[in-house]
Amino acid sequence: MSEKGDDPQATLMALHEDCQSLILATLDEAGTPHASPAPYIRDARGDYHVFVSGLSAHTRHLASGRPASVLLIEDEAATAQIFARTRLSQTCRVDEIQPDTAEWTSLLELFELRFGQIIRLLRSLPDFRLFRLQPHNGGRLITGFGRAFDLKDGALHPVGPPNTPEG
Repeated sequence: MSEKGDDPQATLMALHEDCQSLILATLDEAGTPHASPAPYIRDARGDYHVFVSGLSAHTRHLASGRPASVLLIEDEAATAQIFARTRLSQTCRVDEIQPDTAEWTSLLELFELRFGQIIRLLRSLPDFRLFRLQPHNGGRLITGFGRAFDLKDGALHPVGPPNTPEG
C-alpha cells in the first residue's frame, strides 16, 4: 500500500479505499475493552457507518453512547514489514441512526452498493442496527517506521521525535 517516499495523503486515501472493514474498539459497562471487525462505509464528511447485529457485544456497547475507536489497517498479506503496517486510528463519537428515516435508507443504499445483495438480507433481520462513528480529536496515521502523522482538521501533520532534555 505505501512506501516510505509516498505522499501520506495519498496513502490515507488508499487506506480508506482498500479497507472494507475496520477494527472496532468498544467498552462494556465495566469499562472492559472489546475489539471486533465490522464492515463499514464512509460518508462525505468522513464519518464511518457500521450496520451490525444486535446479538454482538459491540452493538450493545455502541448503543450505550460511549466513545469508540476505529482502526483501519493494511492487510497482513500485502505488507512488506509486519512491524510497520500502514494504519489509521481514530476516536469517535457514536450515535445510532434510526430505522426507516431518509438518512437510514440512503446509507443502507450505499452499503448495498459497496457490499452487494447481502445487505438486503441483513435489512430484513430485526436485530441489525446502524451507527455513525464520528471521528473527533483527529487521529494518527502510520505509514512506516518513523512515519507518523497526526490528522487534525483534515490535514496531516508529521509527528517528530519526542523532545529530549538538553543536558
